[in-house]
This record gives sequence, structure tokens and C-alpha cells, in this order.
Amino acid sequence: MSRGHRHARVEMGEAIGFEDVLTVLTVLLLLRMIFMVPLVNLDKAKTVKSHGDEYWDHQAIFVLSHPADTSRVKPYRTAFALDGKAAQYTESGVGKSVYVEAATSDNDLTVLRHNLDNGNFIAMTVQGKGHSVRYRRGKLIWSQDEREWFPASDSVDYGTRADSKSMEKEFRDWTKAKRGY
Repeated sequence: MSRGHRHARVEMGEAIGFEDVLTVLTVLLLLRMIFMVPLVNLDKAKTVKSHGDEYWDHQAIFVLSHPADTSRVKPYRTAFALDGKAAQYTESGVGKSVYVEAATSDNDLTVLRHNLDNGNFIAMTVQGKGHSVRYRRGKLIWSQDEREWFPASDSVDYGTRADSKSMEKEFRDWTKAKRGY
């Protein structure tokens, strides 16, 4: 009988028991928690810090510290959800285009560049300190009855298009030249 038992063990090879498998898995999980979690959190902190951009703080402070330009911004309020936000309307000095800048107290910003000649627009929505930037582009159509602009055939991207980054660079250059930041 012992001979048959020995034969079975040889066929199975050097198998390990279920308890041994659980022990190995427990040790691996424990090592992962000890070493990987702090590394992930450290990497996340570095990413958040690198995405923070002090420029947007300056921009929000500028918009919030100046009286709102309610009459010239009013036609844009519905199209870009600017109700309740402090907003500025400024001619860009490049052709017949204007900037509409709006901010909330939690540093969320909307910057719109509207070309009055052809109706094209690009709008940046910046959340917080630049952690998330979304671009919207399309054409604005004027409604004489409502006396407002309405977007048509607009699309959204997250900085993947060259003209989105170009608009942001042009706006930063413009604020540096006009406002010094």
C-alpha cells in the first residue's frame, strides 16, 4: 500500500498544497501594498503638481478683480454658460476678433476668441489651476430676435489639435503684452 501511495506522489510531481498557495498570494499582496501604493501616490502628486499652472491664477484674479462688462458679454452668456460669472469683453487687436473672459470664484475660467468677420470661435474652459483644459470650436450665428450668439457645428477636443494649442499660446502672449503676466 505504501508503494502505491509513493507512485501517486511521483506522478503529481512536487505539488504544493492550497495553504502554501494562499501564503504566497498573501505575501505578494502585502508586498504590493507596501511598495506600490506609496509609489502610485507619489507619481499622482507629481502629475498634479506639474499640471498646475500659476498663469491661470493670475488670469482668474484679473477677471474677478475688474468690473464685469455686462452689456457686451450678454450676447455670449447663453451660448457659453456664462451666467453668474464675472466676465470681460476685450478687442484682441488682431483683425476683427474679440476675447470674452469669464471666471468663477473657484478659478474656473472660460476664454473665448470670436472672429467677428467669419463667426468662427475657439473657447477654452480651464478648471482650477489648469489641471483640465477643454477646447470648443465652431461658428457663432447671430440671432437678431434674441440679440444673442448661438453656436453651430461646434466640436470639442482636449488639446489634441494644433489650433487649440495655438489659440492658448496666442492668448498667453496677448495677456503678457497687454497685462504683463
